[in-house]
Amino acid sequence: MTQFRTPRAAIALAGAAALTFVAPDRDAWADDTLAEVVITATPLRRAAPQTAQPVMVLAGERWITKRGASLGDSLATEPGLSASSFGPIASRPIIRGQGGLRVQTYQDGADTLDVGALSDDHAVAVEPLLIERVEVIRGPAALLFGSAAAAGAVNVITSRLPLQRFTAPLAAELDLRGDTAANERGVAARVAGQGGEALQFVADAHHFTAGELRIPDGRLENSGGESSSVSAGISWVTARGAFALSASQLDNTYGLPGGHGHEDEHDEAHDDEHEEEVISLALQQQRFDVSAAWSSEQWFDAVRLRAAHSQYEHVELEGEEIGTRYAQTGREARLTFERESNLVIGLQWRDLDFDAAGEEAFLPASRQRSLGLFAFREWRSDALTIEAGARLERQTLDPLTAVAETDNLQRYTDEAASGSLGGIWRFTESWDLSLQLTSTGRHPTATELYAEGPHLAVRRYEIGDARLGVETGRSVDLALRHRAAQGGWQGSISLFRADYDDFIAPFPDGNELDELPVVRFAAVDAHFTGVELEWAHDSLIRAQLGTMGLRVFGDLVRARDAQGAPLPQIPPRRLGIETSLTRGAFRFGVDAIWHDAQTDVAAGERPTAGFTALSADVAYRLEAGGATMLWFVRGANLLDEEMRRHASPLKDVAPLAGRHVAAGLKVKF
Repeated sequence: MTQFRTPRAAIALAGAAALTFVAPDRDAWADDTLAEVVITATPLRRAAPQTAQPVMVLAGERWITKRGASLGDSLATEPGLSASSFGPIASRPIIRGQGGLRVQTYQDGADTLDVGALSDDHAVAVEPLLIERVEVIRGPAALLFGSAAAAGAVNVITSRLPLQRFTAPLAAELDLRGDTAANERGVAARVAGQGGEALQFVADAHHFTAGELRIPDGRLENSGGESSSVSAGISWVTARGAFALSASQLDNTYGLPGGHGHEDEHDEAHDDEHEEEVISLALQQQRFDVSAAWSSEQWFDAVRLRAAHSQYEHVELEGEEIGTRYAQTGREARLTFERESNLVIGLQWRDLDFDAAGEEAFLPASRQRSLGLFAFREWRSDALTIEAGARLERQTLDPLTAVAETDNLQRYTDEAASGSLGGIWRFTESWDLSLQLTSTGRHPTATELYAEGPHLAVRRYEIGDARLGVETGRSVDLALRHRAAQGGWQGSISLFRADYDDFIAPFPDGNELDELPVVRFAAVDAHFTGVELEWAHDSLIRAQLGTMGLRVFGDLVRARDAQGAPLPQIPPRRLGIETSLTRGAFRFGVDAIWHDAQTDVAAGERPTAGFTALSADVAYRLEAGGATMLWFVRGANLLDEEMRRHASPLKDVAPLAGRHVAAGLKVKF
């Protein structure tokens, strides 16, 4: 039953503010959210206040205490972000109401080269325990990363490719985490050192296990899993340049809540009665990464190379039997030339060989080739910064086999152009107004073009359209930003609008095949509008008890087609408040996020009830014997509400965790 819980939300928000005064000082804790961290996912590698592009960074203590078992869950509470929900392990980020095929994930600036974007049930091939920092572009990131990032990008930063000298001859980290939500247990270890003046080495490993997710009325069946990874790398760093090479392997096995295979019509033991087998996924990825930078005194000041090669495979298991096998060999390289820190010219190449086999493979094998050329220029004065960029990308997608013998799939080849124009007007020392205008062209994916068959993980029968062409979008992002020079209030209020011609999305046609509702990928005109708010003060009140900090945040997005009908899976409006009290090495925080009910739904879509997510955490930072330790305990969903994300295709099957407690320790030696 859909319901609004505004009164209960107000009580929780007031309680969050009141509870802050009963515990530990912000002075000892750095808030990395708004810190001037260089963002490598921007063309000129700027800090967030120095670019007109809507970007955000999560790092440090805030990232450590709030991260979840998956990348999507770790980001879902930030302004403008949500996530799909397939249990504690498989959850993908959603940016401004768009996900899957339009939001791309990157590791240290290179594509993760998994098949996560093909379906929300495919886990992103990164492990939160190994992430040091997350960079999020809220809005088109196609200029630097390609047309696939037409709605946004998430770039995770690890320690695997260091291009700067380590400050110590030998260093190590240990990260431990546990959570009662699914009896989660995780451990990660890193080591880095020097083998001479220029040579450096790095290595890391992790292991994570989770049982079935505890929800308010029991356990979420078939939602557990485990993952492990190992990596090793070397780097050579000199005054004129640096080169880093890394090799890694990831193994991940997890169940899909509510996912069932076809009924076994040939099981003699059951005669005419058919038994459904639960579905689980097992993925494996071997990956090689290269990063290099050279300084120059000729035409360009610096030349940078980023390349990756991946062998990826996952199988969908129906009970003990392999139902479908997906495999992909991916290669990517980006070469950029930079001059005087205000001009970038780059070339990006991507090569993907995809294969699918099995009775329930709803996609054909395909080969994708793309080549992009981009340029970005910046002009600065005392009060005004102007940014301009353009990208031209050619993509070819060849279907190598047909899903059915009668299929006659066409080769896709086309060019897509993207461009951006932005500006920052600093009208006072601490206030500025930023404006970003973007035009993007996005190539359709293999799923949108060639899908044909039952997609059991999301409980629907998908049919693509090989006649689809380039999806074009025009967006505007306006933000008022404030940053105090000596502490104080800081934050931003952003308004955005994105209009699309031939917006590609799956739409139900009212029929059923194989006892599943049929959805067809089609192109319609659509527009998205929204607002995002984040305003914070680290030391709002200083008292004998400690220093109080306050953060207020929220977002709203509305999406319509050309006829004014709502688009599916759009997150509801949200409003949150976070308060903290720090004293010396102790920090105590409470946050509450009110999610409105989503009743503005697309045809054939069910509404989602609202809820309030109340959490509290306590952390202690200690230095002893040359080691720095961060201890934390965090309680989440303290009201034990039934919480469902409207943006998730399995929201009616897979609710979020009930009341649970997470605890962890991070040690640096």
